[in-house]
Amino acid sequence: MLRQAFKFLFILAVFSAVAGLSTFFTLSFFIKSEESVIVPELTGKDAISVLRLLSGLELNTRVSGFEYDRNIPKDHVIHQAPEAGRTIKKGRDVSLVISRGTPTVTLPDLKGQSLPQALVIVEENGLAEGHRSFVYSANAPRDTVMAQHPLPGRTVQRTQRVDLLISLGVRPKAFQMPDLKGRFLDETMLVMSDYKLFLDAVTTVYDKSKPENTIIRQDPPAGHYVEENRKVKLIVNRKAKGEKNGPDHENRLFRYHVPHGYLKQHIRLEMAVYGMNVTLYDELMPPGKKIWVLVPDHTQTVLFLYRNDNLMLSEIYN
Repeated sequence: MLRQAFKFLFILAVFSAVAGLSTFFTLSFFIKSEESVIVPELTGKDAISVLRLLSGLELNTRVSGFEYDRNIPKDHVIHQAPEAGRTIKKGRDVSLVISRGTPTVTLPDLKGQSLPQALVIVEENGLAEGHRSFVYSANAPRDTVMAQHPLPGRTVQRTQRVDLLISLGVRPKAFQMPDLKGRFLDETMLVMSDYKLFLDAVTTVYDKSKPENTIIRQDPPAGHYVEENRKVKLIVNRKAKGEKNGPDHENRLFRYHVPHGYLKQHIRLEMAVYGMNVTLYDELMPPGKKIWVLVPDHTQTVLFLYRNDNLMLSEIYN
C-alpha cells in the first residue's frame, strides 16, 4: 500500500515537471515570436516598397550607401544586411545599399542651354563639370552653351567630366585708351561716357603748379588697347576745401540746394562706389529743392552732380 502511494506521488511529480517545462517552452516560443521577425528578401525591390515593408515589421531602415549597378534599376536595393531569412529582434536596423542606376549614361545635348541649366543637367546625370572656356559670339546669347566635349550622344561613365564652351555675347567695341591727363574732371567724365568707360577709383593729390581738379595720371594709360565697360582709375589734382553746396566729409553727408529761379532744373546725381556707377536722381526739380544723400562709409565714393546736363559738382569721399 505504501509502495503504491510513493509510486503515485513519483508519477505525479514527473507529470508536473513535464507540464511545467512544456508551459515554459510554449510561453518562451510565443514571447520570442512576438519580439523577433524574419528578415524578408529585399534585393531588387524599390526603396519605397522596402521602407513600407520594414516599417510594418517594426524594423528600422538605414541606407548605408549608393552604388552603380548594371542589373539593378535606379532606387532599388542592391545589398541588404542582415541577409534574408535571418531572425532578428524588432527595432533593429536593416542596412541597405541603393542602386544609382547603370554606371554609364548617354551624354545629353547641352548646346543652347543656359550655363546654370546645363550644370543642373550634368549633375542630374551623375556627370562632373569639366573645364569652362569662354568666347565672344554674335549668334549665341551671353552665358549659353555653344559646344561641349565629349559630344552629345556618346555613352560614357557616370563620372565623366564634361567641358563646356560658353558664350560671352557680342564682343565689346575696342579702341585705344584716350589721353585724359590734363583734362578737367568734368570733361574727363564726358569723355569716359562717350567711350562707355566706368570710373573705378579716384585718388587725390595736390600740385600747386598744375590746375586744380585736373587729371594727373590714369590707368589704363593712354594708347593702351581697351574695350567698352572697362573700369578706369584716376588721380586728380585737388585740395580739400569747404563748399556751401557740397560734402560734409566728417558726417559723409552730401547736400545740394537747387538754385532759386522761375524754371525747373534737370538734376542728375550719380554715385561711383564699389566699382559701379549708380544714378541716384535724374529728374526735373523745382527751384529751392534740397537734396540730401548719405554717402556709404568705409569705402571710396565719388559723387557727380549735373544740372541741365552740365557737371556742376564732383565730390570725392575717401
